Amino acid sequence: MNEVLAREKAAMPPDKLKRLDELEAAGLYGKGAPWEHGRYPDEYETLAWGYFPFLYGARPDANYVPASNAPTNWELYREMWGSDGEFVIDGNLKSVEYVDRLHTIHVPTLIIAGDHDECDPSLSKEMHEKIAGSKLVILPNSGHMNFEDQPHLWQQAVEGFLGNHG
Repeated sequence: MNEVLAREKAAMPPDKLKRLDELEAAGLYGKGAPWEHGRYPDEYETLAWGYFPFLYGARPDANYVPASNAPTNWELYREMWGSDGEFVIDGNLKSVEYVDRLHTIHVPTLIIAGDHDECDPSLSKEMHEKIAGSKLVILPNSGHMNFEDQPHLWQQAVEGFLGNHG
């Protein structure tokens, strides 16, 4: 996933990437009012979480404001994600890598991804290759929120899968 995040970061518009790099180099925590010290500065949140052409596709959410969609527990978020920003996972999620164990899954498995998902479709394809008998559905014109981008296609995929395995 870190390789995917690095590619996504590199694809940002140069001016936004430059500013994002400056903010990361200056350190992301301990800024602003005391209550803000343990979280990203708003400017970084907007740059990092606003980079998401990977979040939505067909139906961008007009109400999506990166800074207002922050995790509710920053201590937990930093423990999981890490402290180096949105484009490097160096928290305890880094240890949650089970690709080498996917072959042990022996139950019907549906994998759904958007065609420009933040969790790049190549990762979903790798999961599909390693889980025998799994079904992979990559929804067109959708990002990580593929159930919102393509709700009818998403529902068809789930209902079709459950109809065959329910």
